[in-house]
Amino acid sequence: MSGSRGDDRLLASDLTSYLSPRSVRPPATAGVCRDVVRMIVPEASRPLLHRLLTRAIAPHQRRRARLLAERSPLRLDLGSGASPIPGWVNVDLVGHKPDLAWDLALPLPLADGTVDAIFTEHLLEHLPLTTALDLIRECYRLLAPGGTLRVGVPDAGAYLRAYDGDDQSFIEAARPGRPTRLLAVREVFQEHGHRSAYDFQTLALFFEASGFRSVDRRSSGESRIQPCPDSEHRRQETLYVEGIKPGSSA
Repeated sequence: MSGSRGDDRLLASDLTSYLSPRSVRPPATAGVCRDVVRMIVPEASRPLLHRLLTRAIAPHQRRRARLLAERSPLRLDLGSGASPIPGWVNVDLVGHKPDLAWDLALPLPLADGTVDAIFTEHLLEHLPLTTALDLIRECYRLLAPGGTLRVGVPDAGAYLRAYDGDDQSFIEAARPGRPTRLLAVREVFQEHGHRSAYDFQTLALFFEASGFRSVDRRSSGESRIQPCPDSEHRRQETLYVEGIKPGSSA
């Protein structure tokens, strides 16, 4: 961390450089329509706009869900964003070109116990705690007995341990070049639209409160689901937790 050098003038320069890019947004590159939307709609209002548009087409998406439900195996990637997984049903709001455009604050239009596996990566931290718990319970409803839920979130526990300890390697590798450790940790809790944060104990509690069993921490790339759906670029900072819906898959 540059803030450990003890040079006040250099630290002030680092802080100015760190803060400056946060007031400047990169230009949109996803096409004319998105460029126009970004010019007209304030950034803070865009998530609401995407949600309203998604709900407006819900009747059409319900019909689409019936067709997608015929896939075997049926695997859901919730909050797929710009990284859809081939062969999975990728679910997200309008604007991300998912297979199924759906507001995950609502129950998914799929029958109980029909899904083989569910994966969500760096979504839960964008939801209030109550909404996150509702979503995990919805995953439990959707999964067939023996089905697996895999969740990846920023490892807030690892950030806090690194902040409080002498070894700064985790923070430096995950968020390099921040002027101080606290500024790096603050990003996990306050930036990118984050609404909540998790360590293993907390996320495991959410799984268990929803009915999941055999809840355990998994390394990046290590999963009951094969091939493992993890994003390689998220390997450094992500906590992965898996749970199984009790019962036989036979």
